[in-house]
Amino acid sequence: TVSVLYWCSHPLQTPPLPNMTVRIVPKKTRDDVYRFLFTEGVICCKKDRLTKWEGRLDGRKFSAPVHHVWVLLRSMKSRNLVKEQFAWRHFYWFLNDNGVAFLRKYLHLAETVVPETHKKTQREVE
Repeated sequence: TVSVLYWCSHPLQTPPLPNMTVRIVPKKTRDDVYRFLFTEGVICCKKDRLTKWEGRLDGRKFSAPVHHVWVLLRSMKSRNLVKEQFAWRHFYWFLNDNGVAFLRKYLHLAETVVPETHKKTQREVE
């Protein structure tokens, strides 16, 4: 509290930089990331806090700060909804069956809708 009071009383000092690990993620960003994860079944994100993560759904391009994506998917990982893999400075999160059920409920989707990675190809059917 002493340093905060000192900073407030000193007009020539600049305020401290905002913390990059803010855990509050806007609802629009959360919905976009969740929708992308459900549609594709996997998210890849570079380990670089200064970049933005970009996704494309239905021809609409959107972006989100990388640390927002990290916070959302690490939360999902702690609840066993995704599997995390890290390789070559990139995070990969794969949606599992529990995650599919959670996102179906969150996004209000029918039971017949599945992610791209869970769809059976023509070769698997034959």
